[in-house]
Amino acid sequence: MPEKKDTQRSGEYRMNLEAAERLTPDVIPLHRAVMREMAEPQDGLEPVPVWLILGFLTLAGWAGWYIASNSGGFAPDQYNEKAAFAAVSAEAPKPVDPMVLGRRIYNNCTTCHQDDGSGVEGAFPPLAGSEIVAGAPEQLAAILLHGLHGPLRVKGAEYNGEMPEWGSKLKDEQIAAVMTYIRASFGNNAPPVQADLVKQVREATASRSQPWTEAELRQFRLGG
Repeated sequence: MPEKKDTQRSGEYRMNLEAAERLTPDVIPLHRAVMREMAEPQDGLEPVPVWLILGFLTLAGWAGWYIASNSGGFAPDQYNEKAAFAAVSAEAPKPVDPMVLGRRIYNNCTTCHQDDGSGVEGAFPPLAGSEIVAGAPEQLAAILLHGLHGPLRVKGAEYNGEMPEWGSKLKDEQIAAVMTYIRASFGNNAPPVQADLVKQVREATASRSQPWTEAELRQFRLGG
């Protein structure tokens, strides 16, 4: 009898266990989503999107057009700053207006001869209407190159000042420019002076180390 009861109990236990298993939900479907998210990446080939290919081709075409339009024909001087600078430097400089240069240099003379060329009575002779300014240009160049000492008669008045030399400070072109300026300003109307004349006077008086006197100046002539 005990064996029969045990067998009956075992059968009931299995039936209860099977019934409990049928009532237990399947965990595999519940975990499938989690398992899919945690899956290891796998190698594979994915096709490139068509829009990406078209975008790349459009960008490449635009870049080619831009380079072709702004390359300057791929000329070397377009990409060489030194070559461009050399080309600009090789151009001949424009000549300076002697009247502009002469006015700039004359600013050094205004203390004595005044801005309007009227001079200072009894001390510094006027340039306006001066016989020396409008006279032989080599005499005026000689004064500027070596200076002037002692009395000097201009427009009937006598002046006894000192004119410093400018030959060691100014080039021939600068002296010619300031001479041109004062000979055409303050009511004067004398022709312009070229740098070659100043050069000739400089060479002809190269041995001179003292300023001129009026008597010496009146006798000075180029080649004479």
